[in-house]
Amino acid sequence: MSRRPEFSLTQLLYFVTIAETGNISEAAERLYASQSAVSTAIQRLERQLDNQLLVRHHAKGVSLTSAGKLLLKDAQAILQQAYALNRHSSRLQGESAECLDVASYNMITSCLMPGVISRVADSDPRLTVNVHDVHSPLDLLVNGTCELAVTYSITSSEKTVFTGLVEPTLYALTAQDHPLADSKRVRLADLARYPLLMSDSPSFVDIRVYVEKAFEKANISMPKVIYATGLEAMRALTGAGLGFMLTYAKPPSGDAPDGSRTALVTITDDLPPLSIGVQMLRSAEPTQRARNFVTALRMTAQQIYTPTATV
Repeated sequence: MSRRPEFSLTQLLYFVTIAETGNISEAAERLYASQSAVSTAIQRLERQLDNQLLVRHHAKGVSLTSAGKLLLKDAQAILQQAYALNRHSSRLQGESAECLDVASYNMITSCLMPGVISRVADSDPRLTVNVHDVHSPLDLLVNGTCELAVTYSITSSEKTVFTGLVEPTLYALTAQDHPLADSKRVRLADLARYPLLMSDSPSFVDIRVYVEKAFEKANISMPKVIYATGLEAMRALTGAGLGFMLTYAKPPSGDAPDGSRTALVTITDDLPPLSIGVQMLRSAEPTQRARNFVTALRMTAQQIYTPTATV
């Protein structure tokens, strides 16, 4: 005789996110929930399943027990099915209430998404696009929160398919009074004499690996690296003249958050290939609203990411 499960989809989402991040506090940040709420939900889930799912390591995150590893695959599958059911339910409500959830890598969002959403609104007023601006957009795609994700090509998962839309130009952002600020075009060898500002977030690992490959391909040693958390902090340190940062996204102005001025110069080296595009689940058939969004994304990306070096 079957009985109603005591646990909820929310608990499974919390568990999957913790498993993917290996850290309860980082999972809570991605879920926009308090750390105590996430911890309580997982403890309750363990009691309901009568199994320990996580091993807590003091100041070192968590790891999965054997039971946790078994549950992870089932939980991911259940969440994907729930999301598919939710999409089907939306279709049943009629096209007048269309809604699309999109995960976007936060190094792309501010530059690209406003234009995309504006273009979608003009072409399909019935479609509401909810943008989830995060460090790890694939997490929200795989766990079923979002229907598609906007990422760089270097971000990958065996569960997703990437479609490249545009190959952006790489820039160096410097303080306005930096010795290279007026150069307009520079090589990595020119920049290597100065400190490089990079994010220390675990979700920026792919970007850090790409940068290392770029310097390796140019046969240049990596410069001194200064780590900061968040793009705003990196831009502020750049504006203060403490180093340079690499970016594919043109800032909306030449101002750093503290009001100091910055400059954008084009990198001319032959770099490892990289493109901006969209990721979808291999197991999912794209909906019409997803296709409409990708069309708007392609047009906007090709318009924004052009090989000019002026701010």
